[in-house]
Amino acid sequence: MNRTVGLVIVLLVILGLAIYINAQRKAGPDWQDGTYVARSEPDERGWFGEIEIVIKDGKITEVNYEELNQEGNRKGADYPYPLGPESHDDYEQRLVDSQNPDEVEAISGATQTRDRFVEAAKEALRKAEEGDQSRPPAIMPQPPAPTDREQTDVQWRDGTYTARTEMDDYGYYGEIELVIADGKITEVRYDEKDREGNPKGADYPYPLGPESEDKFEEQLLETQDPEKVELITGATQTWERFKETAKEALRQASGEDMDQGRQEDMRQEDMTGEGQSQAG
Repeated sequence: MNRTVGLVIVLLVILGLAIYINAQRKAGPDWQDGTYVARSEPDERGWFGEIEIVIKDGKITEVNYEELNQEGNRKGADYPYPLGPESHDDYEQRLVDSQNPDEVEAISGATQTRDRFVEAAKEALRKAEEGDQSRPPAIMPQPPAPTDREQTDVQWRDGTYTARTEMDDYGYYGEIELVIADGKITEVRYDEKDREGNPKGADYPYPLGPESEDKFEEQLLETQDPEKVELITGATQTWERFKETAKEALRQASGEDMDQGRQEDMRQEDMTGEGQSQAG
């Protein structure tokens, strides 16, 4: 009898503990009601994300997010890579729906924006746990980075330019398409393909390679310089192939091939002229 009573007590304790743990999970983080503002760290180009999260009844009810540089300029319709600014509304809604920054899924072509969004959101929610509604301090403008005179003097001709690498030992190559408008890179499309021309996809055994392509494209649009495209850990070979093809496409855009062709035509004309003179 005593053993039965003891067993019943143990079961009740276990059941009560399970109910308590489940209730704690459903309750989620202890966010205090209010409006919380936070920023991500500025990247190499000075862009950062700023988020404003409204907490009501312990839940995220409103999210406003934008990206700015250290001069206070916002990414807008004139930003050369529109998928970034266009993704803001989707990321805001995904956070309201999920109530968890880590569950905000990346949008293809706006992965770096997603990283900044998540970083800023986590910081804002950390402040919400403390009830800290202070705004972050102003970010002081950084001095302009030194420019490469030779690079800035290059004039790119408007048009669409393509380039590809040699095939590697595994049968893959990188291929890029750049669109130049008004002397600037306005579109970048890069893929790594197999012998049959099929792009690496979700079934590729090293997913960091294909996943990095959107980020490299975005960086090139922002920097306008292949040398300033930053390496992503785990995607070194993709990074090297991307830069190789970008440089070759921009070399074509600079008109170097055309200049070489003109020089060759001039040499042929000179030789023809000399031959005619000798014949005369």
